[in-house]
Amino acid sequence: MADIIESNPSIPTRLVIVAGTYDGVLAGWDTVEHVREQDKNDIELKLLRRNDGRYLKLSFAMSAHEGSVRCLDIASAGASPSNGSGEASKKVKKRQRNQDDGSDAPPEPGALLSGGFDETINVFNLQKHCQAGELKTPNDLGSPLCCSFAPPCSSSSGPPTHALIGTTSGKIVLYKKRDWSVQHVLAGHDEGGVQCLAVHPTGKMALTGGRDGKVCLWDLMKGRLAFVYKIPSRSKIRKETVNDIVWCDDGTRYAFCYGSKITARDVASGEDLLDVEMPSRVNQIAFIGGPEGMFLAAGCDDGGLPVLEVGQLEEEDDANTRRAIMAIEPVDKVVAGDDRLKCIRSVEGGSGFLVVTANSGGIVSLMDLEGAARMMLSGPDESNEESDRNDSESEDASSGSDVDSNEEVEVAVEILDSVRLGSGARITNISVWSFGENEMVEDIGEEDEEEEDDDAEEEEEEEEGDEPPAQTIDKGKKFKKSPSQRSNDNTLELDAAAVEKARKLVGQAKKKQRKQKKKKAA
Repeated sequence: MADIIESNPSIPTRLVIVAGTYDGVLAGWDTVEHVREQDKNDIELKLLRRNDGRYLKLSFAMSAHEGSVRCLDIASAGASPSNGSGEASKKVKKRQRNQDDGSDAPPEPGALLSGGFDETINVFNLQKHCQAGELKTPNDLGSPLCCSFAPPCSSSSGPPTHALIGTTSGKIVLYKKRDWSVQHVLAGHDEGGVQCLAVHPTGKMALTGGRDGKVCLWDLMKGRLAFVYKIPSRSKIRKETVNDIVWCDDGTRYAFCYGSKITARDVASGEDLLDVEMPSRVNQIAFIGGPEGMFLAAGCDDGGLPVLEVGQLEEEDDANTRRAIMAIEPVDKVVAGDDRLKCIRSVEGGSGFLVVTANSGGIVSLMDLEGAARMMLSGPDESNEESDRNDSESEDASSGSDVDSNEEVEVAVEILDSVRLGSGARITNISVWSFGENEMVEDIGEEDEEEEDDDAEEEEEEEEGDEPPAQTIDKGKKFKKSPSQRSNDNTLELDAAAVEKARKLVGQAKKKQRKQKKKKAA
């Protein structure tokens, strides 16, 4: 078995993970730590890059519900209306001044919404780490089962204005986030309950799945049901339960899972892009991918993590293209137990292939699935050509070529960091918020390639030196720095090894794109 070589994948600038348990406990992990300066009251956020390689740090843990936590969702921070004290208006004016000065700070997580078995909906402020309010579901609607802000946190439509709560009565409550008043109560599912919901990136419509085997499309602008799809039941007695439903980033595709089946569809045509059955029950799914293709990652009851390609293939490519790969093999047991993957959520702002998973043993992991996607994108012919090329290069290389060849080893999944909640608390669900500059690595790679073409001699001189100089980026292009950092310097230093790794990844991606273009042209 090949050794897993650590790499430097593109990770978001900031990542926040919140998990709920059967005991009503909420725990959160963050990639920044809050450090209060001595001379100022402002809180400076410092990105965690500790020597032990850990990326996630526990930021809070508290008891939130009397019973299990049923649903979670995180919203981005936005300007809230004034409550009479003028504090909100001051924040808005301060934010506008910062935008005029060109020193606008990056977005931060705002409100955390949690629903519990005790029929309460709690709202927490993730900036101050305190509770902001508590709601009770309307009479006779039961406990909340799923929730989402509208627009969702991954949307570029701005801060959320509404929140949707799916209940055990089969009804959906639409709240105004401004004052948490009920705007609509949507009825479309049976009394089995609304198991899952997903708001479109535009915030104008939403999909819900219930225990009645229905997938419903809602028009949130008019507050009414727009379309209903009934899943064919394989049993005359019991209807199918939709376990999870998700939109892709651009809102052109959606996917849902029920039982052991996964279905993905195109919004415009309504055609099935994927309809497969897995060996065991599928608990949750998540869209991942980038310009090269779109994929679905699934968390299964047997501990397996399959990655499936979403999209229609041409007939000539069917024989040489893999549609799926098992990134994590299932547990060879009758019952997976603590290894069962309960939750999986995609991470925005990174490489596009990052997911956060949680198993029944209380372990939360940040994983990179780019290797699995590459294995599916590269056909047998390409893999053979690359292996031959690597063999020829290794023969001509120096004695240090062994390290370079190890770096070329591809694995389907790379676990970047893992944390355990307590001594192994049973996690019911998770919510993920992230922010990152997606194009930063590509821009670095393109600039480096141009420098290689124009200044090849200068690069050779740098390689001959004992210590290569640190790469720098202009302050105003991509990275946003804290006020204290802006006053000290005008450049941001990057690790030379990270830049070299990014250059290689961009080069490999461009080679694959050229090959795909040649195949299409032929």
